[in-house]
Order: sequence, then structure tokens, then C-alpha cells
Amino acid sequence: MHKFAELNSAQAAQLFAGYCAAQGLNVSAVVQRPDFAELYGDTEQLGAIEQEFGRFVQQPEHPRYQAAAWQLSQPAATESSAALPQMNILQWWQQAPFTCVILLLCLLVYVWQQLDWRSSSAALQLTEPAQLWRWFSPMLMHFSLTHLVFNLAWWLYLGRQLEQRLGSVLLLNIALTVALVSNAAQYFIVGPHFGGLSGVVYGLFGYFWLAGRLNPGQGLHISNGLAGFMLLWLLLGFFDLLWVSMANWAHLGGLVTGLLWAWLLRHQSARSIPASH
Repeated sequence: MHKFAELNSAQAAQLFAGYCAAQGLNVSAVVQRPDFAELYGDTEQLGAIEQEFGRFVQQPEHPRYQAAAWQLSQPAATESSAALPQMNILQWWQQAPFTCVILLLCLLVYVWQQLDWRSSSAALQLTEPAQLWRWFSPMLMHFSLTHLVFNLAWWLYLGRQLEQRLGSVLLLNIALTVALVSNAAQYFIVGPHFGGLSGVVYGLFGYFWLAGRLNPGQGLHISNGLAGFMLLWLLLGFFDLLWVSMANWAHLGGLVTGLLWAWLLRHQSARSIPASH
């Protein structure tokens, strides 16, 4: 991705990026503040993007841009309600298979936990460090439906974006590295009885937060509001002010590992995302 313009209106930048998406052009609007935004475009499409940008600058109020924004905001208007979920699931699997695999594994393990808590815990918790899979398997365990839904919502939101932008192999490497470090931190400092995907989620959050500053062209960003929420949740856990038991050291270990990955990949280019039809 290559930065080709700066605008003094975040709304205008997002409008142009939306129009380009409707035209099959890969453009990202990186909003720094309401009066300043950067535009990044696919290097291979840069000529066509700059040509469209020239037209936009001359006539930003042209109805074609509002029409494209409306079209993107109504993607399912012509689809039946029965076909829409199937289409979304198929698209998700095609665009982010590793994200979907982890999602399904967490759901299957949760069902196993409800049917046989003792055997699932004995097989997956980090109680036998010599068995190498146990350094990763706790990330698949969740101890309540709220715990499961919270973590999977964040995993889908962050993991899918990262996999689309950087590929399945990099997401696999990042997720497993973060899981290993976060589980090890919790194990050595507290003990083996913990579980959840939240260490990996904090790793992805750390990646998005720093990558958005070091390499905006990757198109991976997290808003200040969401970043503040995640950091507040981390602090509340360490001060034991929450109503649930938290794997605080797993969260912190994941966050630090995600930040390190973002620094290591600070020059990594994002791949193009094909336009949906």
C-alpha cells in the first residue's frame, strides 16, 4: 500500500475510499483526527486510483460518490434472508480460513466442556508441561458462555482483518507465538489452571495498536475508544476490581508479544483484498 494523498476532512477521505471500493479499487482511509486523514492505495492500482482522486478533488459533491456510499451500505438489499448467512459464512471461510478454524475449535471445545468437564480440563490445561500441545491448548478453553462470546467476538473482529491483510500464515505464526508466551507467563507466575483466547486477543490488539502507528499502509487500525477499553480492562484485572477471575499475566504477555510482532513487521506490506461482488 502506498500513501498518495492527505485530506483535511476525515469524512471526505472515507467517502472517497468507499467509492473506490465500489469500483474495485483497494483504498484505505486512515483517520488521524476529524480534520486530518491519509489515503493509501494498492501500488498496482495506483494509476487508476490517482485518476479517480483527481476527479474527486474537482467535484467532491458529485452524486456518484454518495450513490456509491449508499450502495455499499445496502449490500444485502437484493439477497433473501435465508441466503445471506450462507453467503457470509462462505465469504469468511474463503477470506479468513484460519480465523474460522480457531472459532470452530473453540466452539467444539466449549461443547466438550459442557458434556465432560473433567476430561476436557485434564486434556487441555497446562498441567503437564512436558506435553508440548498444552502450551497452546488453553487458548481453546472457556469457562462461561459470556467468556466465550466476548473472546470470539474480538477474535473475529481482529483476526479476520489481519488474515485478510497479511495472510493466513502470518496470522498463524502470530497467534501461536502469542499463545505460547501468554500461556507461559500465566503458568510460571500463577499456575496451570486457566484458559481462554483472551491472551491471543490482547496480542492482536497490541499488534493493531502499534501497527496503525508504525505502518498505516497495512490498513490495521483500532480506535482510541476501543484501545482505551482494552487497557482499562487489563488494569481492572490486575487490581482485582472485576467480578470474574482474570488471567492477567496471560493478557499482559499477549499484549507485549503483539507489540513486538508489530515492530518486527513494521515494513511488511499488506496484500490486496479483492472487491466483493
